[in-house]
Order: sequence, then C-alpha cells, then structure tokens
Amino acid sequence: MSANKLNLGQFIHWDWGQNYPFGACMAKLMECLCGDTSLYTYDFFAGLAGDDFVMCYGDNEKFNDCVSVCTDNAAFLSRVCGMIGLEYRLIRRDKWKSDTNVYYNEARRYIDRGIPVLCAGVGKNGNYDLLISYDDETAKCYLSCGDDVQYGTEIPFSEIECDLIFIEHLPQITDLAAVYRTAVMQIPTLMTAKPTADGVCFGASAYRQWADDIIGGRYDRYSAETFDGWAHWCIYICNLATNASHGDAFLRRALDLNPDMTFISELIALLHENDAAWKALESLGGGFNCTIETLHDGEKAAAITDVIRKLADINEKIVRLVSANEH
Repeated sequence: MSANKLNLGQFIHWDWGQNYPFGACMAKLMECLCGDTSLYTYDFFAGLAGDDFVMCYGDNEKFNDCVSVCTDNAAFLSRVCGMIGLEYRLIRRDKWKSDTNVYYNEARRYIDRGIPVLCAGVGKNGNYDLLISYDDETAKCYLSCGDDVQYGTEIPFSEIECDLIFIEHLPQITDLAAVYRTAVMQIPTLMTAKPTADGVCFGASAYRQWADDIIGGRYDRYSAETFDGWAHWCIYICNLATNASHGDAFLRRALDLNPDMTFISELIALLHENDAAWKALESLGGGFNCTIETLHDGEKAAAITDVIRKLADINEKIVRLVSANEH
C-alpha cells in the first residue's frame, strides 16, 4: 500500500477576515514551495484576485461570494498568475476525468514532493481547495481549504468535481511595486465586468441587481422553511463586510511601494464608507441577522434596498477615482 498526507495545519483564519479560500490556498502552496511567507500571504493573493474589493451577486442558487469563485477558472488564473509570472498547468475537469489514472499518479508525485495540488470549483460553493493526500488502498484523497474541521473532505479521486492546477515553481517577480500598481489599477475593470453566463453581476451592478431583486420579489418565493439564510442572503453580507475593511493592508502596501499613488488614501476611505453601510444594514435587520420575515415586510425591505443602492453609488465613486488616476 502507498499513502501520503501533507500535514499543513489550519491555514485559513476566518476570524481574521480571511473569507476567500483562494488566497489561503495560494499562500500555503507558496510556503510549500519554500517561498517568502512575508510576501506570499493571504492578503497578497486576495488583493491580486480582486476578491477583497469587488462585490458579486447572482440569483442562481450558487455561492457567489467572490471574484475567484464567480469567474471562469482559466481567465481568472491567467490574469492573476500573469501578474506575478507564475507558471501553472490547468487541467480542466473533463480532460482529467477522461484519464483519471494519469492525473491521479501525477497528483501522487506532487504530494510525495511536498507540493499540494490546487483545485478550482470544488463542491457546492465552487471554491478553491488544496488536494493534500492520497491513499492507494482506499483510492481516496483529502481536500482542504485550510479548515479541516468544517471544510476538509475525504473523497475518491475519481469523484472530485473540479479543475486541477499543478504548480511546481515560485512566481518570477522582477518589480513588486509594479505588481501592486497593476492590482490596484485593475479594480475598475473588475468592478465593471460584464455579467457571467450564469447571471453573476459585479460592483455597482451587483448591488443594483440585488436591490432590484429584493423589490422585484426574489424573496417572495421563500418561506421560513425554504429560506437558506446563508446561501440566499448572508453570503452577500459576508462579501460586503469583508471588502469593507479587509483590503486595507494590501492597499497600504501598494502605497508604500508606489508613493505617487496618493489617491489610495481616498480609496481606503471609500471602502470604510462601505463599512458604515454594512453597519446600517445590521441596524435595519438586513445584515447577518436578516430573516425572511424582514424581507417579506415591504417597509423594512425598502429601507434595506435604499442602503444597498447607496453602496452602488459608493462603488461608482471607487471606479471613477481609480480610473481618473490611470497613467
């Protein structure tokens, strides 16, 4: 029998505002490749991804919680990895499923070298995980986004539903300041991206579509028994609350490296306006404490919708601010 499991410990910290597994998985993967842990952090990858800045929304019964989940894996990885010169091999689900033995053995080789395999689009939430173990006797592997207690999954390799990404070398960064500059300047593009094929909107459009759906009756279809508070509401509040504060560190680092980007201080202030709006939603019963009864109450729903529309206005200020500073 042959088996191996990488003991990576907990590498995502929800209580620190690390709510997007892509950043946690990439930081741990870089550590496994002996990368600089002070550079390759969760914050670094959440900033490159745009996860820490962009609101996402879609009425499609999916967890539309961040850019890394909602956008096409190939396009997303090309953009993010391209910014830092990171080479990778993306194997689409349909391709590796057609020859599972070949890719199972490749995953084994990586794990035996101490390198996990990045998995994209795992499970109902469509998020990122690391494949960190194999067991030839049971044919099972273990996937984790850094929280084994809540999100660790042991599953036969052939039943994993995701794309596989093999990464065996560190990024090639020659100008770190330029990387941060590019990441900040891409924010308007990410916030104004076209809706996805399955109806996910971004930035101001996400807020406005969410508000329109509240008034238009999306939540009328749910009863107390069928309303999933997390999937149908709190996932968006989590996106809002995280982005209202967590991107500060990335932006301050960008300003340290690019002192001419003085507008970043104003950008941070606008993000803090999002924080005030989130707290307003909480006070209205439209935050993490929201119930279906609240959404069925016309007066309360209208008040919540007004705040969400104000968030769209703040988002457009962000787009105008960053766009006005393009060189």
